[in-house]
Amino acid sequence: MSELNDDGSEMLRRREVLRRAAWLLGSAVSAPAALAILQGCSRQEPGEIKAEWVPEFLQAREVAIVAAVVDIMIPKTDTSGALDAGVPAFIDTALVALYPQADRERFRVGVAAFSDAAKAHGAGQPFPEQKPEARVAFVKQVLETALEQDLPDKPFILVTRELALLGYLNSQVGISENMEYVRVPTAFHACVPLSQMKKHVYWE
Repeated sequence: MSELNDDGSEMLRRREVLRRAAWLLGSAVSAPAALAILQGCSRQEPGEIKAEWVPEFLQAREVAIVAAVVDIMIPKTDTSGALDAGVPAFIDTALVALYPQADRERFRVGVAAFSDAAKAHGAGQPFPEQKPEARVAFVKQVLETALEQDLPDKPFILVTRELALLGYLNSQVGISENMEYVRVPTAFHACVPLSQMKKHVYWE
């Protein structure tokens, strides 16, 4: 992310992204996730994470679970998905940079609980090794259950969904492939029919 301009324009753009993300999430964005937008948790864009990335917080088995979950939430279609945007690396960085120790440990416990439940649901087979349709069905079930509950602390699946969306929407591929991206804005057109736009979200 670029630095804040003297006139505050960058902050306004980030707040707009935060508003869009909150709308997609369907609930209030947590304070640490908000900081990931307003302050930026890393100068390295998620989409620029190198193949030799080494997690700072998540363990290998946890990365496998998180990667499988975010791939279901934002799969690769005609545009890049969460894995193409380096979302697992974004989540790991956000957890280290923005979340208190207690919240990080709660996330870790949540990953383990999700993994155990998925394994039991999948006849003893680890979640990442299950068939795609089984993984999708389980994530949907867990997500729907979490949304129906009114818990004081967001469970693993909701924190992951929140950070996955924020990481993806702030990655290079997330912006350039899913939004009307103009690197150098020219004339401003206040009212433009959506039919004339290649994408229905504008970004500059």
